[in-house]
Amino acid sequence: MKELMKIIPLLLALVISASISLEAVAQEKVDVVILKNGEQKEGKVTGITEDVIKFRYTGEEFDYELPKSDVLKVQFASGREETFGNADTGALVSTTPAPTGAVDFHNKIAVLPFQFISNDPGMDKQSMSGLAQNTTANSIREMYGNLTLQDPMTTNALLAKQNIDYSNIVTMTPAEVANLLGVEYVVYGTVNLTNKGAMTIGSSGTNYKERNKTDYQRSKSDQRTKGSEFTTSSSTTQIEYDTSVDFRLFNNKGTNLYSDSRHVFGSSVDSYTSGIDYMIKRTPFGSKYGKK
Repeated sequence: MKELMKIIPLLLALVISASISLEAVAQEKVDVVILKNGEQKEGKVTGITEDVIKFRYTGEEFDYELPKSDVLKVQFASGREETFGNADTGALVSTTPAPTGAVDFHNKIAVLPFQFISNDPGMDKQSMSGLAQNTTANSIREMYGNLTLQDPMTTNALLAKQNIDYSNIVTMTPAEVANLLGVEYVVYGTVNLTNKGAMTIGSSGTNYKERNKTDYQRSKSDQRTKGSEFTTSSSTTQIEYDTSVDFRLFNNKGTNLYSDSRHVFGSSVDSYTSGIDYMIKRTPFGSKYGKK
C-alpha cells in the first residue's frame, strides 16, 4: 500500500507534464505582420528583401509579397520585433480582432467580365463577354477547391453600382477592383475572335438501281436488264474563327501573380474555352503550376 501511495504522485506529475507539453504544441506561436493601416496578418515570414517582406499564411504553401512601404513592424514568434516605418496619420495599430461586420476577403476570388474583340458584326459582344466570364468562373469553381469563388452575378452587380462593365473595367486598377468587390484575387480576361470567312464542304454519290427481271426472263438467260441511276449531293457551310485568349490574375495589392496569352487550336466559336482551362491550371493555384 505504501509503495502504491509513492507511485500515484509520480503518475500525476507525468500526466500534468504531458498535458502542458501538448498545450504548448497546440498553441504554437506565429509571426505577426502589422501594416501601417492597422491590419494584421498572422502566419510565417519566409524572407525579407530590400523592397518586400515575403509572408505565408498558416496552412498554405504560397508566399505573398508585402511591400515594405506598407509594413509598420513584424512581431516574430521568437519574441523579437522589427520596425520598418511609422503608422499612417490617423491610423491606430489595433491588437483586437476585426469587427464582426468587417469584410473577410482572404482566399476569395472574382472573375471580371471579359473583354471581347471580334471583326464579326453578328457577334453580340456583351453576351459573349458574359459567356466567357461564366465559363471561366465554372472552371475556377471546379479546379480551385482552396478558394471561394464570388458568383459572377454578384461581381457584375457590385461593378454596375459603380457604372463599371466589360467595356470600361480597365479604368480601375486591379487593387481598386479587388477592394470594391471584397476579394483577395481578381481574374482579367480577353477573347479575340477573328472571322476568317465561310468554308463549304460538299459531297456527292451515285446509286444504280437495276430493273427487276420477270420469271420468264430469268428462265431464258441471265442477261441484265436496264435500270435507273440516281445521283445525290450535299454541302455544309460553316464559319471559321481564329481565336486568341489573354488571362491575368492579380491580388488585392495589385501584384500580377500570373499572365499569359495563347493562340487557341480549333476553328469553332467556342474554341476559347480550351485556352482558358489550360491557363487556369497553370496559375499558382492550379494543378499544373510551373509547367509549360
